[in-house]
Amino acid sequence: MALKGIISQIRREAGVTQEEMARRLYVTRQAVSRWETGETAPGIDMVKLICVTFGVPLERFFEMPQSYYCQCCSMPIPEPEMHGTEADGSPSADFCRYCYDHGDFTAKGVTMDEFIEATAPMEAKALGVSLDEAVSLMATLLPHLKRWREVEKNEAAFGGELRAAYGDETVDAANRRYVGMGEAAHVRADELELAIKEQLRRAMEAGDARGPEAERLVRMHATWLGMYWPEGLYTPEAHRALADGYLADERFRRYYEAVAPGATQFLRDAVHAWA
Repeated sequence: MALKGIISQIRREAGVTQEEMARRLYVTRQAVSRWETGETAPGIDMVKLICVTFGVPLERFFEMPQSYYCQCCSMPIPEPEMHGTEADGSPSADFCRYCYDHGDFTAKGVTMDEFIEATAPMEAKALGVSLDEAVSLMATLLPHLKRWREVEKNEAAFGGELRAAYGDETVDAANRRYVGMGEAAHVRADELELAIKEQLRRAMEAGDARGPEAERLVRMHATWLGMYWPEGLYTPEAHRALADGYLADERFRRYYEAVAPGATQFLRDAVHAWA
């Protein structure tokens, strides 16, 4: 659907007139009318305000599905030759050739904000918008894209506590490491996460937090942490402190208690015995 149709549809769904929509967006009725006839189009910041004001996702303003865009930089990738490659040379389903090559990201060791600042000029040129508009668009889109959304979700859920406990520099380094991981590395980490849950069940069935199954559990957990933590951050003391944090935080308790009742306490005891 064309942009003019989307704006008209949003207004009708909200049950408001052009004049009411204009008041809520701090523009004139004539401006809304011009959008709906296609005479003019709202800028990127106004599109964002429409989304916030009327509770609609930004993706609604794009005619193509999200898979049409690179899940790293948000650039359109309609042609096969625009896609990056996986480690085996096959086309990447999610990322463009500028962001992803042979299973690895071309821009590593960057935060999302650093990535936006570095790539916004190319985005502005490709889309025919100003640099400020490109930055604004990317800052809105990127948190929802595959490469960045887990970091943003974790920041929203745990960022305050982690930054207070470890400092901004450490958390930023961990975020850089996470977003720098290629697809293969993420798959390995996800597989290890599932294996840790299974090993936790096995160790609990053995019933001894100081036994060999618990020792294997802790070694697996330490390996998993090492995939995400910045180089040199892991220490036995940090591992034990993290396990204490699991036990004290209801969000982590819910995650581990889904494995088995008492799982969080068992993991904590095992880490203290073997880390």
